[in-house]
Amino acid sequence: MCKSCFGLIVSFILIMITMVGCNNSTEVDHVANNTEDQQSADNKDNAGNTDPVKTDEGIVELDLFVDQPWWPLKDWSGPVAEEITKQTGVRLNITVASDEQQLPLMIASNNLPDLVVTSLQFNRMSDPKVAYDWQSLMEQYTPEFEIAQERIGVNTVSDGKFYSVKNNFSTKVEWEANKQYALNGGAGIAYRADLMEEMGNPPVDTLDDFLELFRQVKKIYPDMTPLVLNPTDTWAKGYFGLNFGAQLEGFVEDENGKLVHVLRTEELENVYMFMNKLYLEGIIKPETYAYQNEDQAKSMATSGKAFAYAWTTAAADRLNAESEGEMEWKNLPLNINGDFSYARFDTGWQGVFITKNNKNPEASIKFMQYLMAEEGQHLAMWGIEGEHWNWSEDNGYPVFTYERNNDEVLNELGVHWWGLLAGSSVTEALGNFQPDTELTKTNRELNENVVYKPEIGMVVPAADSDEQVIETNIDNMIDNEESKVLLANSQEEAEAAYREMLKKAEEIGLADYEEWANEKYQQVLRAFE
Repeated sequence: MCKSCFGLIVSFILIMITMVGCNNSTEVDHVANNTEDQQSADNKDNAGNTDPVKTDEGIVELDLFVDQPWWPLKDWSGPVAEEITKQTGVRLNITVASDEQQLPLMIASNNLPDLVVTSLQFNRMSDPKVAYDWQSLMEQYTPEFEIAQERIGVNTVSDGKFYSVKNNFSTKVEWEANKQYALNGGAGIAYRADLMEEMGNPPVDTLDDFLELFRQVKKIYPDMTPLVLNPTDTWAKGYFGLNFGAQLEGFVEDENGKLVHVLRTEELENVYMFMNKLYLEGIIKPETYAYQNEDQAKSMATSGKAFAYAWTTAAADRLNAESEGEMEWKNLPLNINGDFSYARFDTGWQGVFITKNNKNPEASIKFMQYLMAEEGQHLAMWGIEGEHWNWSEDNGYPVFTYERNNDEVLNELGVHWWGLLAGSSVTEALGNFQPDTELTKTNRELNENVVYKPEIGMVVPAADSDEQVIETNIDNMIDNEESKVLLANSQEEAEAAYREMLKKAEEIGLADYEEWANEKYQQVLRAFE
Protein backbone atom coordinates (compact mmCIF):
# COMPACT_ATOMS: atom_id res chain seq x y z
CA MET A 1 0.00 0.00 0.00
CA CYS A 2 1.19 5.18 3.04
CA LYS A 3 1.82 8.37 5.77
CA SER A 4 -1.51 10.15 6.13
CA CYS A 5 -1.70 13.84 5.82
CA PHE A 6 -2.91 13.88 2.34
CA GLY A 7 -4.31 10.76 1.55
CA LEU A 8 -2.09 9.93 -5.64
CA ILE A 9 -4.22 9.03 -2.84
CA VAL A 10 -4.86 3.77 -2.15
CA SER A 11 -4.93 3.87 -1.57
CA PHE A 12 -6.87 2.63 0.89
CA ILE A 13 -6.59 -4.38 4.02
CA LEU A 14 -8.02 -13.32 8.09
CA ILE A 15 -7.63 -17.27 8.09
CA MET A 16 -9.00 -20.04 6.24
CA ILE A 17 -10.07 -22.69 8.52
CA THR A 18 -11.80 -24.94 6.04
CA MET A 19 -10.35 -24.97 2.56
CA VAL A 20 -10.40 -28.16 0.53
CA GLY A 21 -9.91 -29.35 -2.97
CA CYS A 22 -7.27 -28.62 -5.52
CA ASN A 23 -7.56 -24.83 -5.29
CA ASN A 24 -5.05 -24.69 -2.42
CA SER A 25 -4.10 -21.25 -1.30
CA THR A 26 -1.38 -18.92 -2.23
CA GLU A 27 -0.51 -15.64 -0.59
CA VAL A 28 -0.20 -13.71 -3.80
CA ASP A 29 -3.33 -13.67 -5.89
CA HIS A 30 -3.51 -15.66 -9.07
CA VAL A 31 0.27 -15.97 -9.31
CA ALA A 32 1.01 -19.58 -8.46
CA ASN A 33 0.86 -20.65 -12.10
CA ASN A 34 3.55 -18.15 -13.04
CA THR A 35 5.91 -17.90 -10.07
CA GLU A 36 9.11 -19.82 -9.51
CA ASP A 37 10.34 -21.63 -6.40
CA GLN A 38 11.38 -18.40 -4.66
CA GLN A 39 7.78 -17.76 -3.66
CA SER A 40 6.67 -21.34 -3.06
CA ALA A 41 6.70 -20.83 0.68
CA ASP A 42 3.90 -18.33 0.35
CA ASN A 43 2.02 -20.33 -2.18
CA LYS A 44 1.54 -23.81 -0.80
CA ASP A 45 -0.05 -24.25 2.59
CA ASN A 46 -1.82 -21.12 3.70
CA ALA A 47 -5.18 -22.81 3.55
CA GLY A 48 -5.21 -25.54 6.15
CA ASN A 49 -7.96 -28.06 6.67
CA THR A 50 -8.29 -27.38 10.38
CA ASP A 51 -11.81 -27.24 11.72
CA PRO A 52 -12.90 -23.74 12.67
CA VAL A 53 -12.97 -22.76 16.32
CA LYS A 54 -16.55 -21.86 17.21
CA THR A 55 -18.67 -20.86 20.17
CA ASP A 56 -21.78 -22.77 21.17
CA GLU A 57 -23.65 -20.67 18.60
CA GLY A 58 -21.20 -21.81 15.94
CA ILE A 59 -19.52 -18.43 15.36
CA VAL A 60 -16.49 -16.87 17.04
CA GLU A 61 -17.02 -13.15 17.58
CA LEU A 62 -13.84 -11.04 17.72
CA ASP A 63 -13.50 -7.31 18.30
CA LEU A 64 -11.42 -5.39 15.74
CA PHE A 65 -10.15 -1.85 16.21
CA VAL A 66 -9.38 -0.09 12.92
CA ASP A 67 -6.77 2.63 13.43
CA GLN A 68 -7.90 4.60 10.37
CA PRO A 69 -10.38 7.39 11.24
CA TRP A 70 -11.50 7.59 7.60
CA TRP A 71 -12.38 3.87 7.37
CA PRO A 72 -15.82 3.73 5.70
CA LEU A 73 -17.16 0.42 7.06
CA LYS A 74 -18.46 0.62 10.61
CA ASP A 75 -19.87 -2.89 10.89
CA TRP A 76 -19.30 -6.42 9.60
CA SER A 77 -22.06 -6.71 7.02
CA GLY A 78 -22.68 -7.28 3.34
CA PRO A 79 -22.19 -10.38 1.18
CA VAL A 80 -18.38 -10.35 1.36
CA ALA A 81 -18.22 -10.19 5.17
CA GLU A 82 -20.91 -12.86 5.40
CA GLU A 83 -18.97 -15.15 3.07
CA ILE A 84 -15.76 -14.64 5.05
CA THR A 85 -17.66 -15.63 8.19
CA LYS A 86 -19.05 -18.66 6.39
CA GLN A 87 -15.55 -19.77 5.40
CA THR A 88 -13.82 -19.02 8.73
CA GLY A 89 -16.45 -19.21 11.44
CA VAL A 90 -15.40 -15.71 12.56
CA ARG A 91 -17.48 -12.56 12.79
CA LEU A 92 -15.92 -9.17 13.59
CA ASN A 93 -17.30 -6.40 15.75
CA ILE A 94 -15.84 -3.20 14.30
CA THR A 95 -14.68 -0.06 16.09
CA VAL A 96 -13.16 2.69 13.95
CA ALA A 97 -10.72 5.16 15.53
CA SER A 98 -12.05 8.62 16.24
CA ASP A 99 -8.59 10.13 15.70
CA GLU A 100 -4.93 9.15 15.53
CA GLN A 101 -4.42 9.67 19.28
CA GLN A 102 -6.93 7.02 20.36
CA LEU A 103 -4.82 3.89 19.81
CA PRO A 104 -1.70 5.15 21.64
CA LEU A 105 -3.89 5.82 24.68
CA MET A 106 -5.41 2.35 24.41
CA ILE A 107 -1.94 0.79 24.27
CA ALA A 108 -0.77 2.78 27.28
CA SER A 109 -3.80 1.73 29.34
CA ASN A 110 -3.82 -1.88 28.06
CA ASN A 111 -7.36 -1.31 26.88
CA LEU A 112 -7.07 -3.26 23.65
CA PRO A 113 -9.61 -5.50 21.88
CA ASP A 114 -8.93 -8.89 20.32
CA LEU A 115 -7.51 -7.50 17.08
CA VAL A 116 -6.00 -4.19 16.03
CA VAL A 117 -5.16 -3.13 12.51
CA THR A 118 -2.80 -0.17 12.29
CA SER A 119 -0.15 1.51 10.22
CA LEU A 120 0.97 4.43 12.37
CA GLN A 121 1.35 2.34 15.52
CA PHE A 122 2.79 -0.74 13.83
CA ASN A 123 6.10 -0.54 15.71
CA ARG A 124 4.48 0.18 19.06
CA MET A 125 2.14 -2.78 18.67
CA SER A 126 5.08 -5.05 17.77
CA ASP A 127 5.79 -5.69 21.43
CA PRO A 128 5.50 -8.99 23.37
CA LYS A 129 3.73 -7.16 26.19
CA VAL A 130 1.08 -5.93 23.75
CA ALA A 131 0.58 -8.62 21.10
CA TYR A 132 1.34 -12.26 20.31
CA ASP A 133 4.18 -12.94 17.93
CA TRP A 134 2.92 -14.82 14.91
CA GLN A 135 5.70 -17.42 14.96
CA SER A 136 4.47 -18.81 18.29
CA LEU A 137 0.83 -18.85 17.21
CA MET A 138 1.61 -20.46 13.88
CA GLU A 139 3.76 -23.13 15.51
CA GLN A 140 1.02 -23.94 18.03
CA TYR A 141 -2.12 -23.65 15.91
CA THR A 142 -1.28 -23.53 12.19
CA PRO A 143 2.00 -25.37 11.51
CA GLU A 144 1.02 -25.63 7.82
CA PHE A 145 0.77 -21.81 7.52
CA GLU A 146 3.92 -20.71 5.71
CA ILE A 147 5.03 -17.19 4.85
CA ALA A 148 7.87 -16.37 2.46
CA GLN A 149 11.11 -15.32 4.12
CA GLU A 150 11.20 -11.95 2.37
CA ARG A 151 7.77 -11.14 3.73
CA ILE A 152 8.83 -12.25 7.21
CA GLY A 153 11.97 -10.15 6.89
CA VAL A 154 10.17 -6.88 6.21
CA ASN A 155 7.93 -7.39 9.25
CA THR A 156 10.52 -8.64 11.75
CA VAL A 157 11.42 -6.27 14.57
CA SER A 158 14.51 -5.98 16.75
CA ASP A 159 13.69 -9.00 18.95
CA GLY A 160 13.76 -11.25 15.87
CA LYS A 161 10.02 -11.85 15.85
CA PHE A 162 7.13 -10.58 13.76
CA TYR A 163 3.84 -9.61 15.37
CA SER A 164 1.89 -8.91 12.19
CA VAL A 165 2.26 -9.09 8.42
CA LYS A 166 1.57 -5.88 6.56
CA ASN A 167 -0.76 -5.77 3.62
CA ASN A 168 0.08 -3.96 0.39
CA PHE A 169 3.46 -5.65 -0.08
CA SER A 170 4.65 -8.08 -2.72
CA THR A 171 8.09 -9.42 -3.50
CA LYS A 172 9.99 -8.60 -6.66
CA VAL A 173 9.37 -12.15 -7.84
CA GLU A 174 5.61 -11.75 -7.38
CA TRP A 175 5.59 -8.49 -9.33
CA GLU A 176 7.66 -10.04 -12.10
CA ALA A 177 5.36 -13.08 -12.32
CA ASN A 178 2.34 -10.84 -12.84
CA LYS A 179 3.86 -7.91 -14.68
CA GLN A 180 1.41 -8.03 -17.59
CA TYR A 181 -1.59 -7.12 -15.45
CA ALA A 182 -0.37 -6.30 -11.94
CA LEU A 183 0.61 -2.68 -12.38
CA ASN A 184 1.87 -0.44 -9.62
CA GLY A 185 -0.33 2.52 -8.87
CA GLY A 186 0.83 5.84 -7.55
CA ALA A 187 0.18 9.53 -7.51
CA GLY A 188 -1.47 11.30 -10.40
CA ILE A 189 -3.50 14.33 -11.42
CA ALA A 190 -6.91 14.06 -13.07
CA TYR A 191 -8.22 16.93 -15.19
CA ARG A 192 -11.47 17.94 -16.87
CA ALA A 193 -11.04 16.51 -20.37
CA ASP A 194 -14.25 18.16 -21.60
CA LEU A 195 -12.90 21.59 -20.67
CA MET A 196 -9.46 20.75 -22.04
CA GLU A 197 -11.11 20.04 -25.38
CA GLU A 198 -12.76 23.46 -25.26
CA MET A 199 -9.26 24.89 -24.78
CA GLY A 200 -7.98 23.10 -27.88
CA ASN A 201 -6.25 20.22 -26.06
CA PRO A 202 -2.92 21.98 -25.42
CA PRO A 203 0.00 19.55 -25.01
CA VAL A 204 1.33 18.75 -21.53
CA ASP A 205 4.74 17.28 -22.26
CA THR A 206 6.90 19.42 -19.96
CA LEU A 207 6.65 21.30 -16.68
CA ASP A 208 6.46 24.52 -18.70
CA ASP A 209 3.46 23.08 -20.58
CA PHE A 210 1.92 22.20 -17.21
CA LEU A 211 2.29 25.76 -15.98
CA GLU A 212 0.94 27.24 -19.19
CA LEU A 213 -2.10 24.95 -19.12
CA PHE A 214 -3.11 26.08 -15.64
CA ARG A 215 -2.44 29.72 -16.44
CA GLN A 216 -4.93 29.37 -19.26
CA VAL A 217 -7.41 27.63 -16.96
CA LYS A 218 -7.25 30.60 -14.61
CA LYS A 219 -7.89 32.97 -17.48
CA ILE A 220 -10.66 31.06 -19.26
CA TYR A 221 -12.44 29.66 -16.19
CA PRO A 222 -11.88 32.32 -13.50
CA ASP A 223 -14.58 30.93 -11.20
CA MET A 224 -12.97 27.50 -10.97
CA THR A 225 -10.20 26.35 -8.65
CA PRO A 226 -7.45 25.28 -11.06
CA LEU A 227 -5.89 22.52 -8.94
CA VAL A 228 -7.18 20.90 -5.74
CA LEU A 229 -4.89 18.70 -3.64
CA ASN A 230 -5.88 15.56 -1.78
CA PRO A 231 -5.27 16.03 1.98
CA THR A 232 -2.76 13.17 2.13
CA ASP A 233 0.86 14.17 1.51
CA THR A 234 1.56 11.17 -0.68
CA TRP A 235 -1.09 12.22 -3.16
CA ALA A 236 -0.83 15.99 -2.71
CA LYS A 237 2.90 16.12 -3.45
CA GLY A 238 3.21 12.78 -5.24
CA TYR A 239 2.86 13.88 -8.87
CA PHE A 240 5.50 16.54 -8.39
CA GLY A 241 7.71 14.17 -6.42
CA LEU A 242 7.71 11.76 -9.37
CA ASN A 243 8.67 14.45 -11.82
CA PHE A 244 11.51 15.81 -9.71
CA GLY A 245 12.72 12.32 -8.79
CA ALA A 246 12.08 12.99 -5.10
CA GLN A 247 11.15 10.78 -2.19
CA LEU A 248 8.76 12.55 0.17
CA GLU A 249 9.85 11.02 3.47
CA GLY A 250 12.47 8.82 5.07
CA PHE A 251 15.85 8.18 3.47
CA VAL A 252 17.35 7.84 0.02
CA GLU A 253 20.64 6.32 -1.06
CA ASP A 254 23.24 8.75 -2.37
CA GLU A 255 25.81 8.09 -5.08
CA ASN A 256 28.16 6.58 -2.47
CA GLY A 257 25.62 4.09 -1.18
CA LYS A 258 24.97 6.03 2.01
CA LEU A 259 21.52 6.96 3.30
CA VAL A 260 20.62 10.62 3.64
CA HIS A 261 17.39 12.07 4.91
CA VAL A 262 15.13 13.32 2.13
CA LEU A 263 15.07 16.80 3.62
CA ARG A 264 18.71 17.20 2.55
CA THR A 265 17.97 16.38 -1.09
CA GLU A 266 17.75 18.91 -3.87
CA GLU A 267 14.95 16.87 -5.41
CA LEU A 268 12.60 17.36 -2.46
CA GLU A 269 13.45 21.05 -2.23
CA ASN A 270 12.53 21.36 -5.91
CA VAL A 271 9.11 19.86 -5.16
CA TYR A 272 8.44 22.44 -2.46
CA MET A 273 9.66 25.29 -4.62
CA PHE A 274 7.53 24.26 -7.59
CA MET A 275 4.43 23.91 -5.42
CA ASN A 276 5.12 27.34 -3.97
CA LYS A 277 5.30 28.68 -7.51
CA LEU A 278 1.88 27.17 -8.21
CA TYR A 279 0.55 28.94 -5.12
CA LEU A 280 2.11 32.27 -6.12
CA GLU A 281 0.45 32.03 -9.53
CA GLY A 282 -2.94 31.23 -8.00
CA ILE A 283 -3.04 27.71 -9.40
CA ILE A 284 -3.08 26.16 -5.92
CA LYS A 285 -5.36 28.01 -3.50
CA PRO A 286 -4.44 28.24 0.20
CA GLU A 287 -7.73 26.65 1.24
CA THR A 288 -6.70 23.37 -0.39
CA TYR A 289 -4.28 22.86 2.51
CA ALA A 290 -7.09 23.30 5.01
CA TYR A 291 -9.17 20.30 3.89
CA GLN A 292 -9.40 17.81 6.75
CA ASN A 293 -10.58 14.78 4.80
CA GLU A 294 -10.69 13.32 1.34
CA ASP A 295 -14.40 13.95 0.82
CA GLN A 296 -13.97 17.70 1.21
CA ALA A 297 -11.29 17.81 -1.46
CA LYS A 298 -12.94 15.34 -3.81
CA SER A 299 -16.27 17.18 -3.70
CA MET A 300 -14.57 20.17 -5.29
CA ALA A 301 -13.93 17.98 -8.32
CA THR A 302 -17.18 16.02 -8.44
CA SER A 303 -19.31 19.17 -8.08
CA GLY A 304 -17.57 20.91 -10.99
CA LYS A 305 -15.72 23.53 -8.95
CA ALA A 306 -12.20 22.31 -9.78
CA PHE A 307 -10.43 21.80 -13.09
CA ALA A 308 -7.94 19.26 -11.75
CA TYR A 309 -7.48 17.08 -8.68
CA ALA A 310 -4.15 15.73 -7.42
CA TRP A 311 -4.87 12.25 -6.11
CA THR A 312 -3.92 8.80 -7.41
CA THR A 313 -3.61 7.22 -10.84
CA ALA A 314 -7.15 5.92 -10.25
CA ALA A 315 -8.45 9.49 -9.93
CA ALA A 316 -9.93 9.97 -13.40
CA ASP A 317 -11.87 6.71 -13.41
CA ARG A 318 -13.20 7.25 -9.91
CA LEU A 319 -14.19 10.84 -10.61
CA ASN A 320 -15.96 9.80 -13.80
CA ALA A 321 -18.00 7.35 -11.71
CA GLU A 322 -18.89 9.90 -9.03
CA SER A 323 -19.14 13.28 -10.76
CA GLU A 324 -22.32 15.21 -11.36
CA GLY A 325 -23.49 16.20 -14.85
CA GLU A 326 -21.59 15.75 -18.11
CA MET A 327 -18.03 15.98 -16.86
CA GLU A 328 -15.27 13.86 -18.35
CA TRP A 329 -12.05 13.20 -16.46
CA LYS A 330 -8.69 12.00 -17.73
CA ASN A 331 -5.25 11.71 -16.16
CA LEU A 332 -2.43 14.05 -17.07
CA PRO A 333 0.68 12.40 -18.51
CA LEU A 334 2.95 11.35 -15.67
CA ASN A 335 6.43 11.86 -17.03
CA ILE A 336 6.78 15.51 -18.00
CA ASN A 337 10.25 16.22 -16.66
CA GLY A 338 13.69 14.77 -17.35
CA ASP A 339 14.23 14.04 -13.65
CA PHE A 340 11.24 11.67 -13.45
CA SER A 341 11.78 8.53 -11.38
CA TYR A 342 9.61 6.10 -9.46
CA ALA A 343 11.17 4.11 -6.63
CA ARG A 344 9.24 1.82 -4.31
CA PHE A 345 10.80 1.52 -0.86
CA ASP A 346 7.60 0.32 0.71
CA THR A 347 7.43 -2.74 2.92
CA GLY A 348 3.65 -2.71 3.25
CA TRP A 349 1.07 -0.45 4.82
CA GLN A 350 -0.94 -1.72 7.78
CA GLY A 351 -1.10 -4.99 9.67
CA VAL A 352 -3.43 -6.90 11.98
CA PHE A 353 -2.21 -7.61 15.52
CA ILE A 354 -3.53 -10.35 17.77
CA THR A 355 -3.39 -8.67 21.15
CA LYS A 356 -2.61 -10.23 24.51
CA ASN A 357 -6.23 -9.48 25.45
CA ASN A 358 -7.46 -11.71 22.62
CA LYS A 359 -10.24 -14.13 23.63
CA ASN A 360 -9.36 -16.70 21.00
CA PRO A 361 -5.81 -16.55 19.55
CA GLU A 362 -6.37 -19.83 17.70
CA ALA A 363 -9.37 -18.57 15.76
CA SER A 364 -7.56 -15.28 15.17
CA ILE A 365 -4.43 -16.71 13.58
CA LYS A 366 -6.56 -19.07 11.47
CA PHE A 367 -8.64 -16.09 10.41
CA MET A 368 -5.51 -14.26 9.27
CA GLN A 369 -4.28 -17.42 7.54
CA TYR A 370 -7.42 -17.47 5.44
CA LEU A 371 -7.25 -13.79 4.55
CA MET A 372 -3.64 -14.16 3.41
CA ALA A 373 -4.46 -17.23 1.31
CA GLU A 374 -5.30 -16.84 -2.36
CA GLU A 375 -8.98 -17.62 -1.85
CA GLY A 376 -9.25 -15.25 1.09
CA GLN A 377 -7.46 -12.43 -0.69
CA HIS A 378 -9.67 -12.76 -3.74
CA LEU A 379 -12.84 -12.87 -1.66
CA ALA A 380 -12.00 -9.92 0.59
CA MET A 381 -10.47 -7.74 -2.11
CA TRP A 382 -12.60 -8.62 -5.16
CA GLY A 383 -15.78 -10.30 -3.90
CA ILE A 384 -17.41 -13.67 -4.45
CA GLU A 385 -16.13 -15.48 -7.55
CA GLY A 386 -18.90 -16.16 -10.04
CA GLU A 387 -21.12 -13.51 -8.51
CA HIS A 388 -18.99 -10.38 -8.22
CA TRP A 389 -16.17 -11.30 -10.59
CA ASN A 390 -14.88 -13.90 -13.04
CA TRP A 391 -11.46 -14.52 -14.51
CA SER A 392 -10.53 -12.96 -17.82
CA GLU A 393 -10.26 -15.27 -20.83
CA ASP A 394 -6.57 -15.86 -20.16
CA ASN A 395 -7.07 -16.18 -16.36
CA GLY A 396 -4.84 -13.18 -15.88
CA TYR A 397 -7.05 -10.69 -14.04
CA PRO A 398 -10.57 -10.44 -12.57
CA VAL A 399 -13.47 -9.05 -14.59
CA PHE A 400 -16.01 -7.44 -12.29
CA THR A 401 -19.79 -7.46 -12.45
CA TYR A 402 -20.09 -4.26 -10.36
CA GLU A 403 -18.82 -0.69 -10.67
CA ARG A 404 -15.32 -1.03 -9.22
CA ASN A 405 -14.68 2.71 -8.97
CA ASN A 406 -17.83 3.58 -7.04
CA ASP A 407 -17.24 3.81 -3.29
CA GLU A 408 -20.93 3.44 -2.51
CA VAL A 409 -21.02 0.10 -4.32
CA LEU A 410 -17.83 -1.07 -2.60
CA ASN A 411 -19.23 -0.14 0.80
CA GLU A 412 -22.55 -1.87 0.16
CA LEU A 413 -20.85 -5.11 -0.88
CA GLY A 414 -18.20 -4.81 1.84
CA VAL A 415 -15.64 -5.55 -0.84
CA HIS A 416 -12.08 -4.14 -1.11
CA TRP A 417 -11.88 -2.72 2.40
CA TRP A 418 -11.57 -6.04 4.23
CA GLY A 419 -8.98 -6.99 1.64
CA LEU A 420 -6.86 -4.19 3.06
CA LEU A 421 -6.43 -6.23 6.25
CA ALA A 422 -4.11 -8.75 4.60
CA GLY A 423 -4.12 -8.52 0.80
CA SER A 424 -0.88 -8.23 -1.14
CA SER A 425 -0.12 -5.34 -3.45
CA VAL A 426 -0.19 -7.74 -6.42
CA THR A 427 -3.74 -8.80 -5.52
CA GLU A 428 -4.79 -5.18 -5.30
CA ALA A 429 -3.05 -4.34 -8.57
CA LEU A 430 -4.69 -7.23 -10.45
CA GLY A 431 -8.05 -6.01 -9.19
CA ASN A 432 -7.30 -2.55 -10.53
CA PHE A 433 -6.53 -3.80 -14.02
CA GLN A 434 -9.17 -2.97 -16.57
CA PRO A 435 -8.34 -2.72 -20.28
CA ASP A 436 -8.68 0.70 -21.86
CA THR A 437 -9.14 2.67 -18.64
CA GLU A 438 -7.31 5.80 -17.59
CA LEU A 439 -5.93 3.90 -14.60
CA THR A 440 -4.37 1.19 -16.73
CA LYS A 441 -2.97 3.64 -19.26
CA THR A 442 -1.40 5.78 -16.54
CA ASN A 443 -0.09 2.83 -14.53
CA ARG A 444 1.58 1.38 -17.61
CA GLU A 445 3.43 4.67 -17.97
CA LEU A 446 4.35 4.58 -14.29
CA ASN A 447 5.62 0.99 -14.42
CA GLU A 448 8.03 1.73 -17.24
CA ASN A 449 10.21 3.43 -14.63
CA VAL A 450 9.66 1.51 -11.38
CA VAL A 451 12.59 0.48 -9.16
CA TYR A 452 12.08 -1.71 -6.06
CA LYS A 453 14.19 -1.09 -2.98
CA PRO A 454 12.40 -2.49 0.11
CA GLU A 455 15.74 -2.59 1.93
CA ILE A 456 15.54 1.17 2.45
CA GLY A 457 11.97 0.84 3.65
CA MET A 458 13.15 -1.50 6.41
CA VAL A 459 15.28 1.21 8.00
CA VAL A 460 12.71 2.04 10.65
CA PRO A 461 13.49 2.87 14.29
CA ALA A 462 12.16 0.69 17.09
CA ALA A 463 9.20 1.94 19.09
CA ASP A 464 10.13 4.34 21.90
CA SER A 465 13.80 4.39 20.82
CA ASP A 466 15.86 7.58 20.71
CA GLU A 467 15.79 7.34 16.92
CA GLN A 468 12.02 7.13 16.84
CA VAL A 469 11.82 10.23 19.03
CA ILE A 470 14.06 12.07 16.56
CA GLU A 471 12.04 10.79 13.59
CA THR A 472 8.75 11.81 15.19
CA ASN A 473 10.04 15.24 16.13
CA ILE A 474 11.38 15.85 12.62
CA ASP A 475 8.10 14.71 11.06
CA ASN A 476 6.10 16.92 13.41
CA MET A 477 8.37 19.84 12.69
CA ILE A 478 7.88 19.42 8.94
CA ASP A 479 4.11 19.18 9.41
CA ASN A 480 4.15 22.42 11.34
CA GLU A 481 6.66 24.34 9.24
CA GLU A 482 6.13 23.30 5.63
CA SER A 483 3.24 25.71 5.12
CA LYS A 484 5.80 28.51 5.45
CA VAL A 485 7.44 27.11 2.33
CA LEU A 486 4.34 26.18 0.38
CA LEU A 487 2.54 29.47 1.11
CA ALA A 488 5.55 31.79 1.06
CA ASN A 489 5.01 35.18 -0.57
CA SER A 490 8.01 34.79 -2.88
CA GLN A 491 10.34 32.09 -4.11
CA GLU A 492 13.15 33.67 -2.10
CA GLU A 493 11.03 33.48 1.04
CA ALA A 494 10.15 29.87 0.24
CA GLU A 495 13.80 28.93 -0.16
CA ALA A 496 14.67 30.58 3.15
CA ALA A 497 11.81 28.74 4.87
CA TYR A 498 13.03 25.44 3.47
CA ARG A 499 16.54 26.18 4.75
CA GLU A 500 15.01 26.92 8.14
CA MET A 501 13.26 23.53 8.15
CA LEU A 502 16.57 21.82 7.48
CA LYS A 503 18.23 23.84 10.24
CA LYS A 504 15.55 22.84 12.73
CA ALA A 505 15.94 19.19 11.70
CA GLU A 506 19.66 19.46 12.45
CA GLU A 507 18.87 20.89 15.87
CA ILE A 508 16.50 18.00 16.56
CA GLY A 509 19.26 15.47 15.81
CA LEU A 510 19.20 14.78 12.06
CA ALA A 511 22.90 13.86 11.87
CA ASP A 512 22.57 11.30 14.68
CA TYR A 513 19.47 9.90 13.01
CA GLU A 514 21.33 9.48 9.70
CA GLU A 515 24.28 7.82 11.47
CA TRP A 516 21.94 5.28 13.06
CA ALA A 517 20.15 4.78 9.72
CA ASN A 518 23.36 3.84 7.93
CA GLU A 519 24.30 1.33 10.63
CA LYS A 520 20.82 -0.17 10.39
CA TYR A 521 20.98 -0.17 6.59
CA GLN A 522 24.14 -2.29 6.59
CA GLN A 523 22.39 -4.81 8.86
CA VAL A 524 19.43 -4.93 6.51
CA LEU A 525 21.62 -5.38 3.45
CA ARG A 526 23.35 -8.33 5.08
CA ALA A 527 19.97 -9.91 5.78
CA PHE A 528 19.13 -9.65 2.06
CA GLU A 529 22.35 -11.38 0.95
